[in-house]
Amino acid sequence: MFVLIVAISPAIALVIYFYHKDKYEKEPLGLLARAFFAGAGVTFLAMVIELVIDLAFVQSIKDFFLNTFLRSFLVAGLVEEGLKFLVFKRLIYDNKEFDEPYDGIMYAVMISLGFATIENILYVAISHFKLGICGSLICGSSRAMSAVPAHAFFAVIMGYYLGLAKFCGDRERQREYVYKALGFAVLTHGLYDFFILSRTSAGVIYFFLLMIFCWNFCLRAVRIQVEKSKFKD
Repeated sequence: MFVLIVAISPAIALVIYFYHKDKYEKEPLGLLARAFFAGAGVTFLAMVIELVIDLAFVQSIKDFFLNTFLRSFLVAGLVEEGLKFLVFKRLIYDNKEFDEPYDGIMYAVMISLGFATIENILYVAISHFKLGICGSLICGSSRAMSAVPAHAFFAVIMGYYLGLAKFCGDRERQREYVYKALGFAVLTHGLYDFFILSRTSAGVIYFFLLMIFCWNFCLRAVRIQVEKSKFKD
């Protein structure tokens, strides 16, 4: 139970934060829960796909830079954000409850935090098994400050552009925004992993700069999309 609380608390806190930001028309809890658990479910599919790609292709590459690049952008970024994107498109995009721009962010965050919750449970449980309570606390605390918020950041980026696509009223621009939704989420996720895996002082600096950029982008994106609500008046 202790491990479970440590693992899920960061995601719960972020869910509450983004739900509170939805000022004008709250989303139905049932659909939010479905989005969360759908995101949680594809975590296991992502693990299988990533393992297959890693064993079949990436492990054989000895060049450190290329290996790190592929692990970051292909194995982690494209697979994980691609699956979240597919869940959103199938479950949310054409749903009648997706009726204001901020909903893109809200549902994308729910999907992504479902994914992050399962991932976090696995990491914290492994740390607990290896190092006991101290290990689980250290792992849970570090991931609460980085990995879990990062998944939320990637989701806000994706949801922001999907919200633009849904309500732009132009098919050409809609296609452009959909591509940006997936592309920028993959890019940001890939950079996040690449800076961490690079094991350099420059990587650490760029990692913090990326987190600052993502945090600022997310605050701005949430504010913009909330104020576009047709329920505002």
